[in-house]
Amino acid sequence: MKDPIKIVSFVERIDLLPAIDEMIMQHWPKFMMQASVDDSYWERLYQPPFAEYQFVAITGEGDDERVVGLINSVALPWDDGLQDLPDHGWDEMFTLAMDSDQNNLPCNLISALSVTVITEYRGYKIPQLLISHLKSYAKNKKYLGIVVPVRPTMKHLYPIQYFRDYITWKNERGEPFDPWIRTHWRLGAKFVKIAPASMTITGTIDEWESWTGLKFPQSGKYAITSGLVPLKIDVAKNRGDYIEPNLWMFHAVTA
Repeated sequence: MKDPIKIVSFVERIDLLPAIDEMIMQHWPKFMMQASVDDSYWERLYQPPFAEYQFVAITGEGDDERVVGLINSVALPWDDGLQDLPDHGWDEMFTLAMDSDQNNLPCNLISALSVTVITEYRGYKIPQLLISHLKSYAKNKKYLGIVVPVRPTMKHLYPIQYFRDYITWKNERGEPFDPWIRTHWRLGAKFVKIAPASMTITGTIDEWESWTGLKFPQSGKYAITSGLVPLKIDVAKNRGDYIEPNLWMFHAVTA
């Protein structure tokens, strides 16, 4: 039997940052750490005012306490409609949030960025707890809702299938086929639109070989572990480009 899971605000437990950083490094592919947004942006998530939008799942107490999950999110101003959410989803929302803080603009929308759960606690509904906690927070603080550039968790098994087709697949119950899309859907989220270039990661061939453990001897498209779409390699330019699509989904918080 696993210990009970508790969700806490990072603001209340800033001492958890080393454990959070370690969990992120252990549970995300190396290439995903090379997103086009500046590294300093990620560090700012754990500083005011963004620290209040990070929530941590923990178990145990005292010396037995463990960080087992995390939801990262940002708040930003958004006066446009949901259909105007940016094509450069994850990258652009992150940048807009940082810019709005720099300009001291009031925020009315929350965008989740990622959910991380340690391997041995997957299947214990920690993502549902974290998302529900963020929704309660957004409702209490009078935000318009929560948008999420959803990264489908099983798309990497079907890298050559068109993203627009994959997100329409259903399981035997008529629910979304992908587990992560299905989780959001079951929690009441609605499909909005595809963000075709949600995250862009660019590097030299040497860098991509170090991030993936693969060799890229000629130009072309390559399937990479955990990649939702193929990596495009250009040997002449010594460059690899990974442009990942995500699915914008919206959680209303007024109900």
